[in-house]
Amino acid sequence: MKDKYYIENDDNRISYTLLKTKRKTIGITVDRNGEVMVHAPFCVTEKQICEVVQKKADWIIKKVNEVIKRNSNLVCRQFVSGEKFLYLGKEYTLEIVEKDLSKAEVLMQEDTMAVYISQGLSEESRKQAIKEALIKWYRQSFAEIIKERIEKYSLQLKAAPCKVVIKDQKTRWGSCSKKGNINLNWRLVMAPLHVIDYVVSHELCHLKVMNHSKDFWNLVESIQPNYHESRKWLKVNGNRLGI
Repeated sequence: MKDKYYIENDDNRISYTLLKTKRKTIGITVDRNGEVMVHAPFCVTEKQICEVVQKKADWIIKKVNEVIKRNSNLVCRQFVSGEKFLYLGKEYTLEIVEKDLSKAEVLMQEDTMAVYISQGLSEESRKQAIKEALIKWYRQSFAEIIKERIEKYSLQLKAAPCKVVIKDQKTRWGSCSKKGNINLNWRLVMAPLHVIDYVVSHELCHLKVMNHSKDFWNLVESIQPNYHESRKWLKVNGNRLGI
């Protein structure tokens, strides 16, 4: 169960969502939207939680401000020729081509991402057609890449998911359920392959260790020795992976 709370810290009000679980310690995270989440054991009182949040207030405010700063650099897409779009960590220049087509298509041409759309569309319909074509192409490409990466690392770990679902998520890159199902964010296809491999490996490792203990991170490192670099890249550039 999730509940909203807040504390006052000098001139700042820190709002946070509280989620109580079977965990043994209190944990605080700040997601990509600047939302503060507090995970706490069932036995801990609200007063104790407030004390921990108050103690970590400076750290929380710092992290929230970092997110705000990163998000302020988000590009507002116009879906016009000349815009830059990422694919596997490389920037491609968008080129819009109007032709007599029944449906939009996307073709990669060296450093160009060409989107072919129908002629005579209104400005809004044109933008929507380009956006939908790009998302469809990205998702299809990601599905092909993920199938190969899942197979590769499942063999290394000797653990395979029951099901892999490609999702459109705003705050998570991946997740693994207790049933052995893995969800992955299609926007990862914009990141370098080593970042995709890290997220895939991360979620597959949860099939064996369903927490973020030292044993878990040791397992991740056993198949992704440089996972720290991939994790850092995602933290710094995650806001660029979007349409």
